[in-house]
Amino acid sequence: MILDIYVQGVKVGVLEQIDITSFIFTYLPGVPQNHAVSLLMPVRTKSWESPFLFPIFQVSLPEGTLRQALERNFSKFFDRFDDMELLSVVGQSLIGQVQAVLQDVTPTHTSMHQSLTSLLSQDLREITSHYLGSDHEGPGISGGFLKFLAHSPTEPVEGASRTLTLRNWVIKLNDPDRPTIVLLEHFGMMAARKMGLPVPQTYLSPDFDRLLIERFDIDPTGKPLGFEDMCALTGQPARLKFSGSVERVIKTIHAFCPGQLALAGCEQFYAQYLLCNTIRNGDAHLKNFGLLYGPEHPPALAPVYDMLSMSTYAPRHDHGDAMDTLALTFRGSKRWLNGAELKRLGAVCGISPAHQSKYKKRMTQALLNTAQEVVAFQQKNPDAGFGPQAMRMLELWSYGMREINEAAADTLREVSRKLEQAAGT
Repeated sequence: MILDIYVQGVKVGVLEQIDITSFIFTYLPGVPQNHAVSLLMPVRTKSWESPFLFPIFQVSLPEGTLRQALERNFSKFFDRFDDMELLSVVGQSLIGQVQAVLQDVTPTHTSMHQSLTSLLSQDLREITSHYLGSDHEGPGISGGFLKFLAHSPTEPVEGASRTLTLRNWVIKLNDPDRPTIVLLEHFGMMAARKMGLPVPQTYLSPDFDRLLIERFDIDPTGKPLGFEDMCALTGQPARLKFSGSVERVIKTIHAFCPGQLALAGCEQFYAQYLLCNTIRNGDAHLKNFGLLYGPEHPPALAPVYDMLSMSTYAPRHDHGDAMDTLALTFRGSKRWLNGAELKRLGAVCGISPAHQSKYKKRMTQALLNTAQEVVAFQQKNPDAGFGPQAMRMLELWSYGMREINEAAADTLREVSRKLEQAAGT
C-alpha cells in the first residue's frame, strides 16, 4: 500500500509498506524543513526506513473499542487490515498537521458542520453511525474509548461580529463497560483547570453521555499545529505506551523545546504528574503527554488532556487504595509516589522547593473545590448513575492527598462518606 503524506495541506512525501516489517517514507524534492512530518524525521533526500509504521503516523491511530469498530466497518475493503490500512481510513482527519491519503487522492475534511447544541444533544446511535459509517472516513484520534473529531460554527455573541467561524472538537463518549467515564474526565479536567493548568474548553452534554473538548492542535486562525506524543518523540510504537519513564519525558522536553519553553514545559509536567499521582490516574502513559509546534511555533508542552481517575476501575487494595500503579516509571518504579518521591520528582523536573509547595497548595484547594462540585452534581442529579464512581473517586483522591496534606485528605474522605450516606437514605 502507498499513501501520500501532507503537512499543512501540502503534499510532502510518500509512505509505502513493502511487507509486514518494512515501511519507507520518502520526501518529495524541495520540501522545506518546516514541513517535516516529525521532529524525529527532518527533511532529507535519503528515504526513512522502519520495521514498523513510523511512530508519527501512529499518534492518532484509534485503539481498543474504536479500532475494533473501524475494523468491522472497513476491513471488507482490504485484503488485510493492519496499521497501514487503518491509517488510510482515518488519515484525512488526524490530530496535528499531518494527513495521509491513498495515492493520488486529494485530502478533504468531511467532519460534520453543525451547532454546538447539536453535538451535545444528538442521539448517541446517530453520532456513532455517522462517524463510523463506511461512507465516511473514520476518526483519526488515539485512545481505547469511543471518541470523534467534529467542528461546529461558533455561537454568535450578542453585539459581536456576525462572521461565522468554526470551532473544532473532540467528542468523547461513555463506554458500555464504563458508563460514567465521561463524568470522571469532566471532574478530572475541572480539577486541572482549578489548579491553574492549561486545559482546553470543555462542555458536558445534558445527558452526561458525552464530553466535548476543544482541540488545541488548531490555532485561532484555523491552521493545524504539529502534535507528537511522547511515544512518537521517543521513537516507540504506540503499543509500548506503558514502557516509558518520567526521566525520559523530561529529557525529551529539554531535547526539543528551546530555552524558556523547556523550563515551562518541565514545570507544567511536574504539576500535571503531581495531579495524576494524587487523583490516581493510572493511565497517564506516554501518549497522554505531547508537544505542539508549527512553522511559527517552537515546540512546547501540550495542554492537559485525558485527565481522570482511571484507578476507580481498578480492584481495591486491603488498605483501601487502588490496586493499581502509575503508567510511567520513576526511579525504576511505577508505585504511587510518596512524599519523599514527590520531592524527588520536583528535583528531576527542576522545580524549586518553594514552587513545589505552591503547586501542592494549588492542587489541594482545586481538589477540595472540585469535591464540592461533585457533591452539588450528585444533589442535582441523583439518578445519573454516578454515585458509586463519585464516592470511589473522592476516596482515592483522599489516599493520594494523604502524602501532601492530612487535613485535606480527611476532608475528601469525609465528603466521600457523606455521598455514601446520602445514597443510602
